[in-house]
Amino acid sequence: MPYVRLSIAKPLRGQEARLEELMRKLVALSAEQEGCIETFLLKPHDDSGEIARIGVYTNEAAAEQAANSASFMALRSELNLVAQPGHLERAFFSI
Repeated sequence: MPYVRLSIAKPLRGQEARLEELMRKLVALSAEQEGCIETFLLKPHDDSGEIARIGVYTNEAAAEQAANSASFMALRSELNLVAQPGHLERAFFSI
């Protein structure tokens, strides 16, 4: 049963390019992980400045293993420095 992780972040002022760069690196890293089916980087049609990352995994264990790797955690730590507080991190199971 697929497991989906969704992250939506909005950059701090002046950090738009850096946030997108970090999200692109997270998407690329996710794609290399065992159990990753697909991964996407998304922007909305509006001018909110938000950027979203979706990762689809074979199961929760595969997603957790990827998210807890040292490389992934390092990129997420950097992302926290350039994103506005309170960015959204959610996970979903297919039903």
